[in-house]
Amino acid sequence: MAKKREFGERNQALSNLLLEGKLYYDWVVTTAFYSAIHFVEDFALPADINGKHCVDISDVKNAFQTEGRHAARERLVFAKIDTYVGVRYKWLDDHSRNARYKTYKAQASEALKAQEYLNYIHKHCYPIAEKENTDNKETT
Repeated sequence: MAKKREFGERNQALSNLLLEGKLYYDWVVTTAFYSAIHFVEDFALPADINGKHCVDISDVKNAFQTEGRHAARERLVFAKIDTYVGVRYKWLDDHSRNARYKTYKAQASEALKAQEYLNYIHKHCYPIAEKENTDNKETT
């Protein structure tokens, strides 16, 4: 099975392509959120929560005693990463849910914000990789 980061970066690439093509802004937001799911789980897990060792989101759900995985993941982000990532993650969750279940008519500005928030989360979860990418671009 592929690693969470690989899944996240695959979704991120699709989100970027859709935004560049000015296509389906609802899916730009949705794929950005799905990317963020993989990044935050990859970064935050495994973790000890309420005296329990959690290796996956099901463990987190049980440790936090939440109703669902999305609620568990949100609590995980705020508890084990930080508030700045948490706020952006929650925005992506809320807006992708709106795009999926209420209206598919997302605006370009919403898609751009989703990309900005996803990039912030990615840089937080993989700061060394971001620095290496920047260094490689400067030397080529």
